[in-house]
Amino acid sequence: MREAFGAHAGALVARDPRVAVVLADISTDLFTEAAAAHPDRVVNVGIREQLLVGAAGGLALAGLRPIAHTYAPFLIERAFEQVKLDFEHQGTSGVLVTVGASYDWAEGSYTHFSPRDVALFDTLPGWRVLVPGHADEVPALLDRAVDGPEGAYLRLSLRHNATAHAGADGDLRVLREGSQATVIAVGPLLDNTLAAAEGLDVTVAYTNTPRPLDTEGLRDLASRTGNTVVLVE
Repeated sequence: MREAFGAHAGALVARDPRVAVVLADISTDLFTEAAAAHPDRVVNVGIREQLLVGAAGGLALAGLRPIAHTYAPFLIERAFEQVKLDFEHQGTSGVLVTVGASYDWAEGSYTHFSPRDVALFDTLPGWRVLVPGHADEVPALLDRAVDGPEGAYLRLSLRHNATAHAGADGDLRVLREGSQATVIAVGPLLDNTLAAAEGLDVTVAYTNTPRPLDTEGLRDLASRTGNTVVLVE
């Protein structure tokens, strides 16, 4: 997923003068060409995540659409105050893109775990949360994040499903139909969810957009499965 993000973000910088990328020493190898061609819009601030968000917020105030990228625990948890102040308080928005979701880099130990990042965004109004389940879903989700006026969090993972299942419209996709309950799988947890639900009389649906959730689609599915819903995220 990281490679798909780097390739598409570099292409966005090349074709859209509003787009800027701010890095913190992570994934810089993916932006070598873009940085050489557009040094004013591909910036590496080093391992200073609070500055990463502050610089992105400043670019947003200047009218650009910034994409800030590094590891999830550092961009979201460590720099969350800057997300609140430099985006939310200033009335601006940008795109935050992370790798290292949840326990992806287990050998990095507790400092590199990030199981709370999506929950943190539930405390901020208006942010869109995007969790692709496959690398092929990343370009469309990144386009949606860059084009939209609201802030967006794109959460990349080392884990992935065998195939892509959704675009960027946010609609729930039904992969299996049943009658006793509805199970919603988010992002890369779909394949494991389908395996766990094998032989059970349940509907399994997929989303890569847990926020805002497709509530209309969820109500429709729940009404047909006894209003019992399980969310796997």
